[in-house]
Amino acid sequence: MNQMAPLGPARKGKKPRAPQAITIRNFRTYFAGSVVSVPGTWMQMTAQAWLVLDLTGSPLSLAIVTSLQFLPVMLLSLIGGALADRFPRRRLMAMTQTLGAIQAVILGVLCLTGVVSIWHIYVMAMSLGVINALDAPLRQAFISELVPPPYLPNAIAMGSLAQNLGRIIGPAVGGVVIATFGVATAYFINAFTFGAALTALALLRTDELQPRRMARKQHLLLQVREGISYARRTPPILFLLIATAFIGLFGQNFTTMVPLISTYLVKASAAEFGILNSCLGCGSFLAAIVLTMRGPPSTRRLIVAGFGFGLVLMAISFSSSLILSAAMFVCVGFAAVTYSASMHTSLQLWAPPEMRGRLVSMVNLLIPSPIGPMLTGAAATALGVPLAVLLNGFLCCAGVGLAYVYLLHHKRLGTRFEHDAPTAAQAEATAPTGSGHDGTGILVESHK
Repeated sequence: MNQMAPLGPARKGKKPRAPQAITIRNFRTYFAGSVVSVPGTWMQMTAQAWLVLDLTGSPLSLAIVTSLQFLPVMLLSLIGGALADRFPRRRLMAMTQTLGAIQAVILGVLCLTGVVSIWHIYVMAMSLGVINALDAPLRQAFISELVPPPYLPNAIAMGSLAQNLGRIIGPAVGGVVIATFGVATAYFINAFTFGAALTALALLRTDELQPRRMARKQHLLLQVREGISYARRTPPILFLLIATAFIGLFGQNFTTMVPLISTYLVKASAAEFGILNSCLGCGSFLAAIVLTMRGPPSTRRLIVAGFGFGLVLMAISFSSSLILSAAMFVCVGFAAVTYSASMHTSLQLWAPPEMRGRLVSMVNLLIPSPIGPMLTGAAATALGVPLAVLLNGFLCCAGVGLAYVYLLHHKRLGTRFEHDAPTAAQAEATAPTGSGHDGTGILVESHK
């Protein structure tokens, strides 16, 4: 008997509850692996930023490291998206997670032996960027294989929840670990947490993954061109890309902006630096919780979140108070995740199944932007940190405004931009049913 919580008709006057992805066994397994693995990633990011500033004391050096980490994303992300549409995503993800663990171990050894220098960090940042360029479109497109289509908005929101839970835990624990045990320990802990992600991938039941259509075999560059052409002629997707280009380029450069604000505006210690990062994560986490209870995103939600993000970022540029800055980081985190999770959900709902990898890889070119950290670091060096942060916030608002003008123009032409919420009937029809359930409506049989 199917023991999933009933998704019957909602009470009069209330919106129907969004189908819950956590009721799907494969998604639960994948989600649990992410909850363990993601904090380690954020711990390493905190350690890297602190190590660069400790070695050089230069905002520009931090911006160079961040840009080197994201440069391969700019060069290889579209190729990674084409690979994600063409080959089994689960196998490729196991490879990228293993390489990520090896990279963290190498950095830990360099720090432990005391031989680490800035050029080591430059090289390893670029190697991590190559890994991420291939891994990011795989992870994002793979969610659609874990759950039926009506569960996809909730699954993406839950994925954001795991990411932002890690953003809270990782920097906070990272600050304590760095202060108590040193930077090397933070790298080793991150390497260990990759094991959780690999274990989750191994435990997935392949016979319960959603069927997918592979992209037809052709040259990878032709596949990339096909994806770009589709995005260009599809107004709902191009609207998302226009707004995301500005927010990614000028706003969501947190690995550069948070250390700069912490060091040069708030003048925070290592522990306070971790607190600011965690406040950013708290706001992000709250937004992710709210989104798990909502249906498909609206264009209004995207526009309001984008404008709110830019305005609060501008306000942060005037603050030197730890408490006030921490409170505004909560607001920035809330707006950032509301925008990015809603944008990712809209993109996947509009994308054909055989093209999801390529379309999400376009977003990875923009958030986080590989060029943005360099521009922010250069602006901070030339104009000062406060003015650089103020300018970034203003440009985010300008970009969202441009996307809004584009949306209004195409709405007048009759283009539809909104998605209907999945109905209870759709959720029931696509939920796993049959004999041999594990108590949540999922088949127990597994075909190896």
